[in-house]
Amino acid sequence: MNEEQKKNLVRTIEQAQEWDKIPTNVEGLFVVKPPEQNNRQMVFIELIPTVNGRPTKKKGLFLKTEEDLESYKDLLENPKTKELLEVISEYYGIKKTPKIEI
Repeated sequence: MNEEQKKNLVRTIEQAQEWDKIPTNVEGLFVVKPPEQNNRQMVFIELIPTVNGRPTKKKGLFLKTEEDLESYKDLLENPKTKELLEVISEYYGIKKTPKIEI
């Protein structure tokens, strides 16, 4: 991100209201400005998965630090996470309703 983009981001955040969700040019990536706490402004990014440009969730995953990102990245890249999802999908996933021929 260049200096002009950084300044624009800071200016946009400062002008935003509490809980504003500021869209970015990355689909599914938003900047969120929660209320100040102890005279300190916090800012989060929210990740909302999309399919064909439409959000798949109403609320996303909130990240505040690079450490948060790395922790989630480790969890998402863990083979056990995929394995667990495969079992859940197999037993509890959406089942297709069989068509009845008339």
